Amino acid sequence: MFCRMHFMPPMSSSLFPWLGPVRTLWPHPGTLFAELERELRLEMERAREFMSSFEQLLSSGSSTGRLGITSDPRAPSSSAALTAGPGEGFSVCQDVKDFAPEQLSVKVVGRKV
Repeated sequence: MFCRMHFMPPMSSSLFPWLGPVRTLWPHPGTLFAELERELRLEMERAREFMSSFEQLLSSGSSTGRLGITSDPRAPSSSAALTAGPGEGFSVCQDVKDFAPEQLSVKVVGRKV
């Protein structure tokens, strides 16, 4: 077993002038934290990109009231279903029997239909 004296610099530096600084077996903390910081930044960037694409999907779709998600409890109830269409698009099927025609509007890629 090693004694801690093996890892200590000699008391008299004149006896061992060639001996450099004592190194430990542990890695330098800066390298560990730099790697953790890099991984955390990558994870945060991926999460930011996901939220950005999710926000674009929500903003390009319809408003929350048209998807059956309403904050007003007195609003007419509706049901909505999102289905994947061919290619990149998707379709929305919604029951609109409780809505007045002036309450309904549909946007397709920035255009009203």
